[in-house]
Amino acid sequence: MKKHFIVLLFFVLLPYLAFAGTVGKIKGKVTDLTSNEPLIGANVLVLGTSFGSATDVNGNYTITNLEAGTYQVRASFVGYQTVTYSNIRVNADLTTELNFQLPGEGIELQQVNVVAEKPLIIKSSTNASRITTSDVLEALPVRGLNNILALTPGVVLQDNTLFVRGGRQDEVGFYLEGASITDPVVGGRAITIVQDAIEEVQVQSGGYTAEYGGANAGIVYTQVKSGTPDLKASVEYITDNITFKSKDDRFDGKKRLGTYWYGYNEFTGTISGPVLDKRIKFFGLFNYQYQNDQTPQPYPGINLGRIGDPTTGDTIDFTYPAGAIYKNSLEQYSGTGTLSLDFNPLLFRLVGSYTTNKTYYPWTGRTVGNIANMLNLDRVQNQDQTDGAASLKVTHILNPTTFYELTGGYSFNTFKSYDPLLKDNYLGYGDSIANAGVGVYWTKAPGDNYGRFERPTRYNIMGFSFNAPGDVTSNYQKFKRERINLSAALSTQIGKEHSVKIGGEYQLLTIRNYSWGNEALMALSQLVYQNEILPAGDPAKITRDQVYIGRGINNYGYDLDGNEIGGDDPIMGAKKPVFAAFYVQDKIEYNDLIINIGLRYDYIKVDNLEFLDPTRPELSINYNTGEIILDGWKEVPTFQSVSPRLGLSFPVTDQTVFHAQFGKFVQQTRLRDMYNGMFATAYNLRGGFEITAPFGFNIQPTRTTQYEIGFTQQIGEIASFDITGFYKDIQDQVVFDKQSTDPTSPFKSYNILKNGDFATTKGVELAFNMRRTNRFQVNASVTFQDAQGTGSFPNSARGIVGAPLDGVTIFKPQYISPLEFNNSFRGNLNLDYRFGKDDGPSVLSEFGVSGLLTFNSGHPFTIGKGGADLEGDARDRSPLEALNSSTTPWVFQFDLRLDKTINIFEKLNANIYVHVINLFNTKNIENVFLRTGSTTDDGYISDPALGGKLVETYGAEYAALYRAINIDYYEQWQSAAQGAPITTQPLFYGTPRQIRLGIRLEY
Repeated sequence: MKKHFIVLLFFVLLPYLAFAGTVGKIKGKVTDLTSNEPLIGANVLVLGTSFGSATDVNGNYTITNLEAGTYQVRASFVGYQTVTYSNIRVNADLTTELNFQLPGEGIELQQVNVVAEKPLIIKSSTNASRITTSDVLEALPVRGLNNILALTPGVVLQDNTLFVRGGRQDEVGFYLEGASITDPVVGGRAITIVQDAIEEVQVQSGGYTAEYGGANAGIVYTQVKSGTPDLKASVEYITDNITFKSKDDRFDGKKRLGTYWYGYNEFTGTISGPVLDKRIKFFGLFNYQYQNDQTPQPYPGINLGRIGDPTTGDTIDFTYPAGAIYKNSLEQYSGTGTLSLDFNPLLFRLVGSYTTNKTYYPWTGRTVGNIANMLNLDRVQNQDQTDGAASLKVTHILNPTTFYELTGGYSFNTFKSYDPLLKDNYLGYGDSIANAGVGVYWTKAPGDNYGRFERPTRYNIMGFSFNAPGDVTSNYQKFKRERINLSAALSTQIGKEHSVKIGGEYQLLTIRNYSWGNEALMALSQLVYQNEILPAGDPAKITRDQVYIGRGINNYGYDLDGNEIGGDDPIMGAKKPVFAAFYVQDKIEYNDLIINIGLRYDYIKVDNLEFLDPTRPELSINYNTGEIILDGWKEVPTFQSVSPRLGLSFPVTDQTVFHAQFGKFVQQTRLRDMYNGMFATAYNLRGGFEITAPFGFNIQPTRTTQYEIGFTQQIGEIASFDITGFYKDIQDQVVFDKQSTDPTSPFKSYNILKNGDFATTKGVELAFNMRRTNRFQVNASVTFQDAQGTGSFPNSARGIVGAPLDGVTIFKPQYISPLEFNNSFRGNLNLDYRFGKDDGPSVLSEFGVSGLLTFNSGHPFTIGKGGADLEGDARDRSPLEALNSSTTPWVFQFDLRLDKTINIFEKLNANIYVHVINLFNTKNIENVFLRTGSTTDDGYISDPALGGKLVETYGAEYAALYRAINIDYYEQWQSAAQGAPITTQPLFYGTPRQIRLGIRLEY
């Protein structure tokens, strides 16, 4: 009932609401060139659009509602010559200042056309907002949105995951054209965005205005390109096949120009222009990408020859090529488009994107890893993923200073993991007859167990296990996450000073999940068969549904067989959380003083149930059967909060602008920590075993208070630098804990997640930008940061909870230590040297070199001691030092791009380039073994009490095999890092050198 009330309230207030801003404005003054007197009634037009304005009695004008992009702006007045500025950049939510000085008709001048330079200072911004535009993206020696965002001050890219100003992974909010595209379940970006479709990307690392929510650490806002006034098209192809070898040579293990061939191929085509009428414009992009190895590492290969086990009699030829690894490819198709209709006063903008990709995952099953599956490559788990978004915005301009918007959007992402042969027939995964039906016959060795449901015996070489050919190693999982965004916008300029928004948004999500682990699936086949052959009337015979329930199927939004279900089934229904917000925002621009003041109200309904009494789970779950007792559950209450925001900026001098920001933020933590199928919950609790990836039924939002202060200084007419200091206090982060049960309960105590962690972050960000001068352009940034807290991730306290020092008392940290994703020092330097058209010798015309140096201190970790599974099980290790007092080594990487543009004929140009990633092939260490703090020794075989005994037993052959598997390919470490609670993608090393060739044709 409450949910329906919120929907009704939203539509009642719809005409008065505002959505996250997607447009900017231009304002300025038109004066006489000679006398500097204001010209009253001068016309200012944005060419190629229907937007324009006339100057007031002071010569001032304002043009609002411009989509982010570059424009030509023309000013004219009777008796004066017309002046046109091109390359005027408009940024979302910001104001571009453009002043005109018109020469009288009596002054002898040629047509006045001016190419504007990018402003060195953005005076309209009241916080540290970093903007990267499409022209900058084209020249950077970087591919991939995450790598671009990592160049922003305050942003850390670690383990292919973004962290902003010391916030956790799920505390970063992602927006596409004003609509949230944040993954609500695990955090991060849920929608794929191809770099070439981006008009601009803004990173607001804290201090954003009241119209933005759902993020405590930072906002990443992406605007897609719009159609152009004239027809334009481009095609681009990139490859790292620099010696043009056959695809049959992909795994030959040979270097080419000092690097291996990792099989990178990418094609992009774009087209934009008008449709039938200049008022209708479109932009379209198609992208295809194939990577033979999507996570290149400096793997050295294995050349140990055939090794046998004297006990088992198994033998394997341990030969594996260096460079790219098998079954680690990515194949992806993407499409993005926009359609803009300018029927002023009515404007329409349609934006859409769709991506599908296929990957493989060898980290499931009894024995996991790339080397562990070298005999069974045809059965490595397949993974299919799709995502997409579509939105329609209708704008009605009521007058030159007031307009409203109506916006509707839909986004989704789906995922499925499965066996490549049996696919959706998951019930046959553990059945030899079903496998024979797809052409795989499980062979048995002498002494093996025989039977229809007996899996192929793994190869055993001196204790190392390898999956046998034909064995099924896949899980079966699928999920579907959908989001409906509804919004409206009312923006008005009140006088010259006030830009007011009164607004809000409504998001309805539908989240579904269906999953079986590999071991559960392999047993399920036999359990179902044995139950079905029992005679009717046998008291042991149960229904198939009861078999599934007893094995702990993890489902919501799907029935027990994996079919989507609708309605509001309290046990198996989809999760349908609601996020709603209302706010009022006033941007006051008084002379050069800008004040952003706002208030935001957030409403959060997570749509979850919790135990009536967590100390007595038997009130909610039948201990004997695992069936759900609905009377033992209650609805998780809704959450409501009001958050103030305040920002200001003003000039200290003509070339110095000061800015400051204060804000309170609330955000629902990742829903993965709350959502779990009820039958899976019952299975875990009835088993009484350690729950390594627990959840909490009622986790409240995290709260953050942030302060920011800084200034921007212009240096002459060529450069500027910005320095910003910040402090953050974060409360109610998620922590690992144990729930005690009543002494009379048949259930044992169990692991849970709850609110409890806290963190503080402080730092200083510096950015330097120099306009192109004498062909040189420089951009650089440095961040000093100290991020500390009681836990880096929800599962950080797993070892403390799972293995108390005295076996009983759970120690709960009340002091802070460095967070694992903190970089105390991080920076980059981009140098771009470029010849313009007809600049310098003809052979160098439109030739450019762009070099990018990135560097950062390492991240904290803790040296520990423990047993053989020290890396994988936190209960199996104890620290040898203060928490996170060690640090991984510094990282340095230099990337290079050389390009040359050639005019083929008239409007057709070709840009040919070479892009070298990690030019000096630096072996950057990103993670280490926790026993030694090294990547070349894990301390296992050198310890007489551990692997040293096995070396004595098997000799040097064992040591060589151990080093190949667990040091060179660090399989055991990767297996630990791929555990269920982990949502990052950690590796030991940064990318090795890659050389790519590219050609881009533009019309």
